[in-house]
Amino acid sequence: MNHILKLYYGIQEEIEPPQYFHFQNQLYYFSYVQNPHIFLEIFQYYRYLIQNCQCPGYSLVKNNNEDVISYQHVLLVYHDYDFHFQNYLTSFLQPIPHQRLFIYQIKEQWICKIDSVKELVKQYAYSFKHNPELVSLIYYYTGLAENCINILNEILSIHKNASITMGLALKHTISDYVHELLNPMNYVISSRMRHLVYLLRSQLLTYDMLEQLLETHYFDVYEILYFYARLFFPSHFFNEVLSQKISQERIDSYFVYIEEERKMYQEITKILSFYVTLPKISWINKKNMI
Repeated sequence: MNHILKLYYGIQEEIEPPQYFHFQNQLYYFSYVQNPHIFLEIFQYYRYLIQNCQCPGYSLVKNNNEDVISYQHVLLVYHDYDFHFQNYLTSFLQPIPHQRLFIYQIKEQWICKIDSVKELVKQYAYSFKHNPELVSLIYYYTGLAENCINILNEILSIHKNASITMGLALKHTISDYVHELLNPMNYVISSRMRHLVYLLRSQLLTYDMLEQLLETHYFDVYEILYFYARLFFPSHFFNEVLSQKISQERIDSYFVYIEEERKMYQEITKILSFYVTLPKISWINKKNMI
């Protein structure tokens, strides 16, 4: 797609989106956008939050027609600046007014994803794709996900129409570079708890910082319990399995990461137990998790 850069921006670079590149001593990000309307909605709110945390972040580059979308592609330029993570947290944890996410909707989506993964396990258990290590991981993570459904049921037992606030949240884990954290293409409108989970999993948020946020920000009981469930729910693994492109290297990395995950669950359980009564999940403190 490098012809778009050449025709619409006058940049003679061989770039295939999504990709960062340097041009005239500035960092750019060139990307395809599946739904321009949704992207522009996210970007509008992103600009509001980024200004609140006194950081320029990224801006959209207009093409030679003065448009910011070029055949479903965007070009973003990063403005380097002194970055303060605390300011970022304070700004990006602001809820979007009048938008709520219902717990029963989340439960339905999670059950659908679990069922889809369980259906796929047959391929790896009995067919030419037979992979006993992957099958073990699928059974482990679907079991973990079913615990998450039980936690959501705890919330729904308190209030059948329980809902949580929404904001900008990371789509997935990212590397620990400021230009990655501030890239609007890495965001989606979702729950604030999703954002905290991916900051934690990206090792950008420490346990001490999480405790401080719980002390200084208001999160209701539904959000805290949902955070507990969202932390456990293995979206990252399920997405890789459902894409049917998971490599043996990635399978091996999940086995290595399981012990680290167990320690994280233990630490988070200790922290959250101070604020709410958590459902008992006995295996968190056991070593034979898989």
